[in-house]
Amino acid sequence: MAGLKYYERTMRLLELIEKGKTGSPKDLARKFGVTERTVYNILDSVKLGFERKIVYSERDRSYVFEDRATVN
Repeated sequence: MAGLKYYERTMRLLELIEKGKTGSPKDLARKFGVTERTVYNILDSVKLGFERKIVYSERDRSYVFEDRATVN
């Protein structure tokens, strides 16, 4: 079951990144019911296994795919 939750969180994270609606790591931790450290672990694993680069946009206050990041 833990594997399924991890998969579901990962898929939800990718969905939120695509929409530019992740919020801060603290916000994500609250949404997922996990610690901020867990959020960073999920982000790290997604970044390693995903071809598109993920960055945090201060302007959007969200993680976004770099190719969709807005320029300040």
